[in-house]
Amino acid sequence: MKVENSELEAFVAVAELGTFHRAAEKLHLTQPGLSRRIQKLEQALGVELFHRTTRSVTLTGVGRQFLPMAREQIAQLGMMLTSIQEIAEKRYGKVRVSSIPTVVARLLPDVLRQYARKYPQIGVQILDGNHDFVLSQVRAGLAEFGVSLHPGDDEDLVFEPLFEDRYVLAVHRDDPLAQAESLTLGDLRHAKLVIGGRDSGNRLLLEMLMSQESVRLRWFYEVEHISCVAALVASGVGCAILPESAVGETGALASPAVRAVPLASPAIARTVGIVRHRTVSMSSMAADLCALVKAAVA
Repeated sequence: MKVENSELEAFVAVAELGTFHRAAEKLHLTQPGLSRRIQKLEQALGVELFHRTTRSVTLTGVGRQFLPMAREQIAQLGMMLTSIQEIAEKRYGKVRVSSIPTVVARLLPDVLRQYARKYPQIGVQILDGNHDFVLSQVRAGLAEFGVSLHPGDDEDLVFEPLFEDRYVLAVHRDDPLAQAESLTLGDLRHAKLVIGGRDSGNRLLLEMLMSQESVRLRWFYEVEHISCVAALVASGVGCAILPESAVGETGALASPAVRAVPLASPAIARTVGIVRHRTVSMSSMAADLCALVKAAVA
């Protein structure tokens, strides 16, 4: 089965713009030429990608599943061609790494300063996102390595532990809970808790733990990003159960107004480490950056 990149681009353009006419204009093709590319792609795959009527073009179920794969393939080819051109022209190189946001705030600033001294002409693209996002970037080859949690039984990925990150309650210093030496989940039944969105790895871990412990807590405020959690906690609006790395001196919630109170009974922790693709080797520049990350933890 042979699929051309031009056929993938034609498919993505029609899917995104909704008509063959606008897609043909975007790609500077005639409509018959665009239709031939779509037909060749469907023949190669052995499936229909679009429902076509005289008035509309919509994706089939298979087409909807194939769209993110096609986008990813186009992006990978684009990055590969860009990298080859930069090497051929002896211009600037670039290393791509993916990481969960708490590690970006805690470790990477010092690491990147060291890396810039060694490689002043090498750029670093940090693809930051939740745990699933980091794994997807490494699995697809879009990041040379990632810093996140254990990937589980994923056969494509390998994991090297870096540090244990215990959970604490991040709370404003004027809140009565800030005076405690430690807290249990039961102590937080009446707290105004701030939680990340449905895609948050921390939220998933906490909801699983509460189910196991038969504890019910109320997420009083729900936000998407750690910076929003930090703002609400620092202003005293609410408190949040977070990894200690987010609350320490270099964490996203580092503030003299915020105290980190340890959680006990049960103690909660996560293991953060390096995630690599099992069969794809890192470049020497990426390997040096990875070594600096490990050294910063050590």
